[in-house]
Amino acid sequence: MHRLIFPSLAFAIVFSSALAALAQDSDFATKRNFESRAATLAARIDAAINTAQLDSLKNEIDGFELDFQQHAAFLDKALYPETFESRMKGIRELHALTLIRVRTIQSQGTQIAEMEGAIQTLTYHLDTLSAQRDRLFAELEQNKANATALRETLRRLQNMLQAEDKLMFALVDSIFMPYGKDLATISDVQRDALSTTLTSNNLITRVYNIAADNMHFLEATELQGKDFAPLLDHYRQFEGRWRGLSEKIRTVSMAAQTTGADSALTHGRGGSRTPASRLPTVAQTLQVDSLLGEWNTRLRKTFWSEIEREFSSRKIQLTPFSDAPGFSASIRPYVQSLHNSGDDPTLFVEEVWKARIDKEWRDGLTREGMLGKEEYAALDKLVSELARTRIDMKFVLYVGIIGVVALVLWWMLARKPKAPAKA
Repeated sequence: MHRLIFPSLAFAIVFSSALAALAQDSDFATKRNFESRAATLAARIDAAINTAQLDSLKNEIDGFELDFQQHAAFLDKALYPETFESRMKGIRELHALTLIRVRTIQSQGTQIAEMEGAIQTLTYHLDTLSAQRDRLFAELEQNKANATALRETLRRLQNMLQAEDKLMFALVDSIFMPYGKDLATISDVQRDALSTTLTSNNLITRVYNIAADNMHFLEATELQGKDFAPLLDHYRQFEGRWRGLSEKIRTVSMAAQTTGADSALTHGRGGSRTPASRLPTVAQTLQVDSLLGEWNTRLRKTFWSEIEREFSSRKIQLTPFSDAPGFSASIRPYVQSLHNSGDDPTLFVEEVWKARIDKEWRDGLTREGMLGKEEYAALDKLVSELARTRIDMKFVLYVGIIGVVALVLWWMLARKPKAPAKA
């Protein structure tokens, strides 16, 4: 009897242990299967590029939840501090966010497609203007002996350069418009599309070449005083538009680098989906910055040297100047020296300041970043008072002379002997 009981008991113990081991293996397999399928599903959701894929994935999410619903109590313990419900909620939220992102990209993709025609038209016109620019520069050389023809060519060339700028930045607006204002938050897919458009249209090269054309214009032409105000406005507008473009490029490039670094940490080297190296680089923007600095320096240097020539060509020796503060510091003491010496200021006031500086150069001098309106008005008043003082002194002199003559006549008449009275 005892011999029968003990083998049965041993068998029961072994069978129970086997069942427990099988149950543990089954639980482990359930947890592993759940986590593996959840990770795969999340990766497929994140990689979806259209709404049709996401609609199919929504059905898979529902099926996945049904498959593991019966194991919810076990998974609540196995996934602690998460639960089966919280994990499913996270997957559904990922699906919802991805759906919003994909719909946004598809909407912007439509806008991008609509803008492609405009971009192609703008690039065609820019290329046409480039050919026209070359012809006008050639005309400039040919017409140097003919003053009238030269001025007409200068006018056409200047208008062409301004038109080229407007087309260039219309192209910029067309490229960036579909992506909105917050470029730091655009997706990898959007950044890829943007970088392709920037590269295919040679955007940075075009900006650099247009700035170089304007530099060439300053080198190849002899400008007059009234030419400089529109040139100063042109530079300021170009520089402002370029600053906005370079900020956009830096924002997108830095965002791409950050995305690449984050992806490398998560997925290993080369994990970023955005080809950041295809984006215009910060180094390229710095090259344009440098050229714009040269353009500004040459424009201002030419401006002030031509003004200085207005004085030196008439033998008026001012303290040398090369900028707005230097010009003011040169004019003020010269006016004071004329006032103190009593020398005739007519040449300085009438022939140079009024006939040349005020008539030809005032628009340029009053521009922002040059003298400005207030300082020019102050200098003009100073010069006008010098002329007025001279006129006042002449008037006093004339009155004095007349007074002296009248006094002498009176004295001579007073001394004239009177005729003797008749008896």
